[in-house]
Amino acid sequence: MRIPAAALAIILTLPLVLAAVPARAFTEEELTQPFDGSRLSYEEKRFLQASLAFLGDYNGLIDGAWGSGSDRALARYAVREWSGMGPMNLAAAGAALEGWSIMSDGGWEETWFETLGISMLIPSGMINESDEGTIRFRHSQSSLTIVLDRGDGFAAWHVAALENAQPGTEPYTLRRDQVNITSVQGGSGMTFYLRSDWLAGTWTTVGVFAQPADAALLAAVSGSIRKGDAGRIHLPAGGVLDTGIRTAFDEGSPAAAPARAPEAAHPPEAGAEEGAASGTGFLVSGDGKVLTNHHVVEACTTLTAGGQEARLLAADAGFDLAVLDVPGLAGRPFAAFAAAPARLNSDVTVVGYPLHGLLSGLNVTRGSLTSLKGLAGSSTTMQVSAPVQPGNSGGPVLNAGGAVIGVVVSKLDAGLVQGAIGDIPQNVNFAIRGEIARVFLASNGIQPEIAPEPASDMAPEDLAEKAAAFTYLIECD
Repeated sequence: MRIPAAALAIILTLPLVLAAVPARAFTEEELTQPFDGSRLSYEEKRFLQASLAFLGDYNGLIDGAWGSGSDRALARYAVREWSGMGPMNLAAAGAALEGWSIMSDGGWEETWFETLGISMLIPSGMINESDEGTIRFRHSQSSLTIVLDRGDGFAAWHVAALENAQPGTEPYTLRRDQVNITSVQGGSGMTFYLRSDWLAGTWTTVGVFAQPADAALLAAVSGSIRKGDAGRIHLPAGGVLDTGIRTAFDEGSPAAAPARAPEAAHPPEAGAEEGAASGTGFLVSGDGKVLTNHHVVEACTTLTAGGQEARLLAADAGFDLAVLDVPGLAGRPFAAFAAAPARLNSDVTVVGYPLHGLLSGLNVTRGSLTSLKGLAGSSTTMQVSAPVQPGNSGGPVLNAGGAVIGVVVSKLDAGLVQGAIGDIPQNVNFAIRGEIARVFLASNGIQPEIAPEPASDMAPEDLAEKAAAFTYLIECD
């Protein structure tokens, strides 16, 4: 969305009926006054910086600290889009409206990667890949690629980037005890931005790559990288920018919350009885490490897996994954992960302990991979048609060769959807992608086993027997 400069004269003379707005809001008369960043809240400054980055005018930290660099970015936008106008309040409102449109259309959200200890802007149209513990996001609508890695190999990333710098260009480097940054223009014209932070006793590296045509996307992502959970980047309703947009453009509030999408409900832990609950987990190493969902174990004071005493070793609420240490299961068969992401419409098998107390023993269901994305375009989950019930949470999703391609996490809230559209959805279930689970395990010192490519599919009966050997009932109080 672009606001034509020719519309300026019309916009300034619109007969407006203004609703009551906060005292700090832009009035019609103030729209042509010079912009003063101190009037904006922290959230608004951060949102405006992100908007100007997406518009190609800002290349800096999206941190809510409004300074001379942010002022210059707004001035560049105003000169280009508003017929040479300086950085006035009207230009700020226009940039915020355009930024809101870009972020809303692209599904851009500040995403917190708890396991890695960082957060950044990620669009919904990202496709997950992984390679030896490294996760790679490719944007389906541009050349933007984001790579996340963890470990001492960070230095090799920066060396490789400098070696690929285009002759005659000047790389940017920053080297400090707990942060390394490298930004270069590659020989192919692609920009390479690398940032490594020392977090929780190891290095976390983020690489952002894009062709020149997508430089604005690279600036937005690289500028949004923060240690810890930075919180979402949003346009606060009723604030200076929001009311300025309504005043200048006679539009409804873009900051108003959209209609709520159907929810993916976690299959509740089955067997609730006097505080007891249950779910599913599966062995991922020979020394007794069991993978399950965070929501299966988050409220537990005592845990067992397969009847053996278990201890919570690590958890990530964002990915909804947890790993348990179960010494009593050491030496038993454990699962291997598929080397490559599952393909659309491939056969899948879900294994678990649903409705414990009502049903007995291991339960196996079959279906297909019906979507490579989860609810609302989530890139960390995928959709399967194999039925799941309460208690399936944390169980493995296996391909036809018996390798793990996902971890059961949730199902669509059928009651909510029926109330919204008058129909009941059938077998809409979600699993965390196997690539995400592999990164989570590697980040917690567990190197997952990768299954060799099978010569042929396993017989369903053999697959079930194999899965039964590494899948366990999780119980907690």
